[in-house]
Amino acid sequence: IMAEPWISSIDGKLAEEFAAPSHVEEVKEKMAAFATCHAEAGRRVVLITSGGTKVPLESRTVRFLDNFSSGRRGASSAEYFIDSGYAVIFLHRHRSLYPYTRMFLTINMLDSLQFRGGEETGEVVVNQQVLPDIARVLKRYNEVKEGGLLLPIEFNTLSEYLHLLKAAAQALSTIGIK
Repeated sequence: IMAEPWISSIDGKLAEEFAAPSHVEEVKEKMAAFATCHAEAGRRVVLITSGGTKVPLESRTVRFLDNFSSGRRGASSAEYFIDSGYAVIFLHRHRSLYPYTRMFLTINMLDSLQFRGGEETGEVVVNQQVLPDIARVLKRYNEVKEGGLLLPIEFNTLSEYLHLLKAAAQALSTIGIK
């Protein structure tokens, strides 16, 4: 009798304890395509996880264990790696800080906007004194988006996080280590 490979026992335990989200295979394909595209362009790819995790205490979740990680380190790390020439898969918790927006966390966005003109034809203008450096940050963020350098993948629970982390590792394994 041959023993099953070690990896399949890990896969089995993960599936036993945490149900796989329905979108994992679709996201895995996106991550693999992202990694392959950038690897073929000669760019290294990094996976950054960011934000806290949440574990339900019952099947019909009313209570859960949570941590208060804001995702600040993950968001700033993503910016650092992008600025260093990498492409970034950004596995982040829903509502955690996001690259290029993290520095505006403490600002009420509505306080930074002004409405000018008529009721129907007016326009919204940014008050750059309230949002210092917004033009530079927005320009850089748009460059990153246009260059396809950031692939954001969102999770909510620990279960989702673990399955998406495994999918990311499998997607990145196709490009190897350089």
